[in-house]
Amino acid sequence: MQVGLQMKLKAMLWDIPDSQRLEIANNILSNPVETFRESDELFIKALNSLKWYELTKLLGKQNLLVLLTDTTIRKLYPVQRRTYYTNARRLLSKYSVSTSGQSA
Repeated sequence: MQVGLQMKLKAMLWDIPDSQRLEIANNILSNPVETFRESDELFIKALNSLKWYELTKLLGKQNLLVLLTDTTIRKLYPVQRRTYYTNARRLLSKYSVSTSGQSA
Protein backbone atom coordinates (compact mmCIF):
# COMPACT_ATOMS: atom_id res chain seq x y z
CA MET A 1 0.00 0.00 0.00
CA GLN A 2 2.95 2.32 0.69
CA VAL A 3 3.90 2.67 -3.01
CA GLY A 4 0.30 3.25 -4.12
CA LEU A 5 -0.25 5.74 -1.34
CA GLN A 6 2.96 7.57 -2.20
CA MET A 7 1.74 7.89 -5.80
CA LYS A 8 -1.60 9.29 -4.59
CA LEU A 9 0.17 11.74 -2.30
CA LYS A 10 2.39 12.96 -5.12
CA ALA A 11 -0.69 13.40 -7.33
CA MET A 12 -2.44 15.24 -4.48
CA LEU A 13 0.50 17.66 -4.37
CA TRP A 14 0.31 18.52 -8.08
CA ASP A 15 0.46 22.27 -7.42
CA ILE A 16 3.71 22.06 -5.44
CA PRO A 17 7.04 22.29 -7.32
CA ASP A 18 8.56 18.94 -8.30
CA SER A 19 11.60 19.58 -6.13
CA GLN A 20 9.42 19.65 -2.99
CA ARG A 21 6.71 17.15 -3.92
CA LEU A 22 8.61 13.93 -3.13
CA GLU A 23 9.99 15.34 0.13
CA ILE A 24 6.52 16.35 1.34
CA ALA A 25 5.02 12.99 0.32
CA ASN A 26 7.78 11.18 2.24
CA ASN A 27 7.20 13.43 5.28
CA ILE A 28 3.51 12.55 5.19
CA LEU A 29 4.31 8.83 5.00
CA SER A 30 6.92 8.90 7.76
CA ASN A 31 5.17 11.25 10.19
CA PRO A 32 1.63 12.02 8.98
CA VAL A 33 0.20 13.36 12.23
CA GLU A 34 2.91 15.95 12.75
CA THR A 35 2.96 16.92 9.06
CA PHE A 36 -0.80 17.46 8.97
CA ARG A 37 -0.77 19.24 12.33
CA GLU A 38 1.79 21.70 10.93
CA SER A 39 -0.08 22.26 7.66
CA ASP A 40 -3.85 22.46 7.65
CA GLU A 41 -3.67 22.94 3.87
CA LEU A 42 -1.98 19.55 3.39
CA PHE A 43 -4.52 17.84 5.65
CA ILE A 44 -7.41 19.35 3.69
CA LYS A 45 -5.81 18.12 0.46
CA ALA A 46 -5.59 14.65 1.99
CA LEU A 47 -9.24 14.75 3.06
CA ASN A 48 -10.20 15.71 -0.48
CA SER A 49 -7.91 13.21 -2.21
CA LEU A 50 -7.63 10.04 -0.12
CA LYS A 51 -10.24 7.42 0.68
CA TRP A 52 -11.46 6.97 4.23
CA TYR A 53 -9.66 3.62 4.50
CA GLU A 54 -6.37 5.24 3.43
CA LEU A 55 -6.77 8.08 5.93
CA THR A 56 -7.48 5.75 8.85
CA LYS A 57 -4.61 3.46 7.84
CA LEU A 58 -2.21 6.40 7.53
CA LEU A 59 -3.23 8.33 10.65
CA GLY A 60 -5.09 5.95 12.92
CA LYS A 61 -8.60 6.64 14.15
CA GLN A 62 -7.57 8.49 17.31
CA ASN A 63 -5.26 10.86 15.43
CA LEU A 64 -7.84 11.41 12.72
CA LEU A 65 -10.36 12.37 15.39
CA VAL A 66 -7.92 14.91 16.85
CA LEU A 67 -7.12 16.42 13.44
CA LEU A 68 -10.77 16.72 12.33
CA THR A 69 -11.46 20.05 13.99
CA ASP A 70 -14.41 22.36 13.29
CA THR A 71 -12.02 24.81 11.64
CA THR A 72 -10.67 22.15 9.28
CA ILE A 73 -14.11 20.80 8.41
CA ARG A 74 -15.41 24.31 7.64
CA LYS A 75 -12.68 24.69 5.00
CA LEU A 76 -13.87 21.64 3.04
CA TYR A 77 -15.82 22.00 -0.17
CA PRO A 78 -18.49 21.09 -1.25
CA VAL A 79 -21.00 21.14 1.60
CA GLN A 80 -21.57 17.38 1.28
CA ARG A 81 -17.92 16.76 2.14
CA ARG A 82 -18.28 18.91 5.27
CA THR A 83 -21.33 16.88 6.28
CA TYR A 84 -19.47 13.62 5.59
CA TYR A 85 -16.52 14.54 7.82
CA THR A 86 -18.74 16.05 10.53
CA ASN A 87 -20.57 12.72 10.72
CA ALA A 88 -17.29 10.80 10.54
CA ARG A 89 -15.90 12.79 13.48
CA ARG A 90 -19.09 12.20 15.46
CA LEU A 91 -18.88 8.45 14.84
CA LEU A 92 -15.17 8.34 15.63
CA SER A 93 -15.75 10.09 18.94
CA LYS A 94 -18.61 7.75 19.77
CA TYR A 95 -16.88 4.49 18.87
CA SER A 96 -13.19 5.18 19.33
CA VAL A 97 -11.31 3.26 21.97
CA SER A 98 -9.17 5.13 24.44
CA THR A 99 -5.53 4.17 25.00
CA SER A 100 -6.48 2.38 28.21
CA GLY A 101 -8.66 -0.02 26.21
CA GLN A 102 -11.98 1.26 27.52
CA SER A 103 -14.62 2.90 25.36
CA ALA A 104 -14.25 6.63 25.13
